[in-house]
Amino acid sequence: MAHDDRREQKPRRIPPLFIPDTAVRRLGARVLDPATAARVTGDAMPEPTAYIGDVLIVPGIVGRSADRGLGVLEGVAKERGYAVVPQDDPSLTFATRNELLDLLDKVGHTVVRLIPLDEGDRDRRVSTTPVDAWEVLQAARAADQAAVAGIGLSHVMTASGWGQGVGWGQGVGWGQGVGWGQGVGWGQGVGWGQGVGFGPGDRIPVVWSAPPPARSKGGPVVATLDTGLGEHEWFVEGDGAERLPEPLGMPHEDDGVTIDLVNGQLDPLAGHGTFIAGVVRQHCPDVTILSVPVMWGDGVADETQVVQALAGLCLRQELALRADGDPSSAIDVVTLSLGYRHETPGAFDDEQALFRVLRGLAELGVTIVAAVGNDATDVEFYPAALASQITTGAPMVSVGALNPDRRTVSIYSNTGAWVLAYAAATSVVSTMPTTFNASRHSELLRQANPAVLPKVPTRGAPDSDDYSGGFGLWSGTSFAAPALAGDIASRLGTDQSAPADKRSERAREIVAAALGSAAKAIEDRP
Repeated sequence: MAHDDRREQKPRRIPPLFIPDTAVRRLGARVLDPATAARVTGDAMPEPTAYIGDVLIVPGIVGRSADRGLGVLEGVAKERGYAVVPQDDPSLTFATRNELLDLLDKVGHTVVRLIPLDEGDRDRRVSTTPVDAWEVLQAARAADQAAVAGIGLSHVMTASGWGQGVGWGQGVGWGQGVGWGQGVGWGQGVGWGQGVGFGPGDRIPVVWSAPPPARSKGGPVVATLDTGLGEHEWFVEGDGAERLPEPLGMPHEDDGVTIDLVNGQLDPLAGHGTFIAGVVRQHCPDVTILSVPVMWGDGVADETQVVQALAGLCLRQELALRADGDPSSAIDVVTLSLGYRHETPGAFDDEQALFRVLRGLAELGVTIVAAVGNDATDVEFYPAALASQITTGAPMVSVGALNPDRRTVSIYSNTGAWVLAYAAATSVVSTMPTTFNASRHSELLRQANPAVLPKVPTRGAPDSDDYSGGFGLWSGTSFAAPALAGDIASRLGTDQSAPADKRSERAREIVAAALGSAAKAIEDRP
């Protein structure tokens, strides 16, 4: 479906769009205003989305399929006083060394940055206004629609475990003409959302009283793209856990404090990746977690880094499945608990940045499970909304949240025909980094004082950010995706040597059975 060929739809509730101020500064993020956004003649009005103002993503790699689109972009950008500068691709050297350039060109992308032209070049117009990637993209589409097909914005991706417009919002955003700021109209612990009385809650420490899930060697591999994997006895490096390096400049999940260095409060999404890994392991004790850090503690990821990380997993999978490869490193499932709302929902030719690479993973036998978001709406959340479009290879599943009764959908969960499954994700208990103990303290604390009360030990109320016990309680569709991913991985078993087509066939059978069982369980509940 083309971006200018959308079916007429009934008006839907477009929820407010919030981006944390930390991400606005870090990424140079901006929000597309539908009322003022540039449009190619005949195009429908876009919907609000957050994107990086000076970046575009071009399908393919330089010297191959990216060149045609780059040529059009360069001409259009030059007319507006900008140069198109391809950025370094961390996968290019690896792909060259392992003869994987054809695959990288098929699933990968070239990230380009738009920068002002050199003022010393008098033959070129020099821009005096901030660049807007959306305007350049629209001009390129008007110039040569076919050549730039698939080129898209670099969207700001946010976690689906911390509500956008339902549970939390900070910084700049768009909200149906209504401004919003921290401290105005909403506070932590109070539900909000245009008549929605409950949103995904903040995490709190809890006690885990059961033994760890019993793990044996050689289980399935589940890749989690999230905040990283903190320290925990369930996830010892090399024994059920593999941690890939963080992108340049991204902090480790050590103490969980990277935003409020003055007061030392935990980041809003600190521990999110560790929590997700624990959910997977509870559903699949034998799992090996492959942690792929892409999200910062404010719950925001740069789409370019997510796409590059997924492309890297494609290269890894291809190597693992070769005759001389290491099948134990092959990936069975990828779980994604982040996404964005697209400016032209349903226009899959504009979704190339994620669609191509996810399709590539599926064709290599990797099942993909994506959370649908916490906006309490039926508006599509990407990449989850792409699930029905992955029709070759292993399946992709979009999953929303159920309440603990496992029969009612959580009030904050997105829904709609594009949501293929639901899993329990409200008031979930899972792992948290044991190194987290930030600046909050007990509301009541009385230190032991033998001189006053000889037999009274130190007493206190719970410390809300002390996770040294290793476990917490959290809610959000973020935790539905790893639950289903773990169930699927558990059924896939331990045959890592199967080729991609056999892995895909087996995965489709398992996912169909899992979705059928889940749907029947909901229907059979009183």
